[in-house]
Amino acid sequence: MRFRNILPALVIAANSFLFSTQLAAQALPIPNYSVVTDERLINPEDQNWLSYRGTLDGWGYSKLDEIDTDNVTELEPVWSFSTGMLGGHEAPPVVNDGVMFVTTPGNLVYAIDAASGDMLWRYQHDLPETYIAFHRTNRGVALYGDKVYTATLDARVVALDAATGRKAWDTTVQDNNFGYYITMAPLAIDGKILVGTSGGELGIRGFIVALDAETGEEVWRTYTVPSPGEPGNETWPGESWRTGGAAVWVPGHYDPELGLAYFGTGNPGPWIGDQRPGDNLYTNSVLALDIETGAIRDHHQYHWNGSWDWDEVSTPILMPVERNGRLIDALVHPGRNGYLWTLERTADQINFVDAEPYVYQNAFASIDPETGRPTYDPA
Repeated sequence: MRFRNILPALVIAANSFLFSTQLAAQALPIPNYSVVTDERLINPEDQNWLSYRGTLDGWGYSKLDEIDTDNVTELEPVWSFSTGMLGGHEAPPVVNDGVMFVTTPGNLVYAIDAASGDMLWRYQHDLPETYIAFHRTNRGVALYGDKVYTATLDARVVALDAATGRKAWDTTVQDNNFGYYITMAPLAIDGKILVGTSGGELGIRGFIVALDAETGEEVWRTYTVPSPGEPGNETWPGESWRTGGAAVWVPGHYDPELGLAYFGTGNPGPWIGDQRPGDNLYTNSVLALDIETGAIRDHHQYHWNGSWDWDEVSTPILMPVERNGRLIDALVHPGRNGYLWTLERTADQINFVDAEPYVYQNAFASIDPETGRPTYDPA
């Protein structure tokens, strides 16, 4: 038995030899493009992969069952597609009723027929010659309404017509000359497009911004390093908060019942913690943001005053977990600090449940069983 009809896009190859042939194809509008709604993002059809992790709770799980352990060895390639770009491709393809969207390093966006592998359209973002970025990574697109959203290395968010690839709007979220650049796939929900920026090693002050999905206008902006007068600023000495890092470069997850978006944050800057004594909120944390206002409802910091480049940007998975005979709505996060963290999420709080090591590490002497705050081993 062969499964030639169920393998759209198992291979997306970055091979320059086929590039010129593919670009010669004349892109045509995609007929009857399926509009992406909040309901579809929250409860996607089994055959679709409408967001970065498939569903907004972050499970990364497909309900399709035609391929199983009995027949997986019989699979054969159906098609391959050359993006024409070398380097690491980190964007998971998203699929909407047979149309696949994928990005490349350097901010190309492709729409591909998932059945045939034919290019439907291509968009190339024009980067300035002097743009600042440590690497050319892009982690994918977001789909919402009749548009495709991509974020760029010069700290912009671009909305494209999903049927044609034509630009609908283009918004600068921060000045790239100050070290801000974007590598993440946006999070689309509630009429908003949410992004954060990379640049934690370049002296930035991290933030998450929400843009209006139709116009690109800013709806709200929440900084991941608080300024004077905001809760948490006391954890930064002097003016160190201005360049404190806490970059956000992985898409958040969303709880529709609570109306909260959850984002992980990166390490503090500069790297060596002795230069900025204190907890350095909200670095290496998970934040619960009100989707309407961007207000921080609560946070949990996995480790304070980090000096190990242990970004905790991977957003926790939203899932039910049983503890002591009680089913809780949990945030589950495999941390870069070597612990699997389980937290309880409520309307106004993130509560520590437990943390278990999954690899050896010798930085933590213990973790407080009530708060989850680690004590560092002085050795």
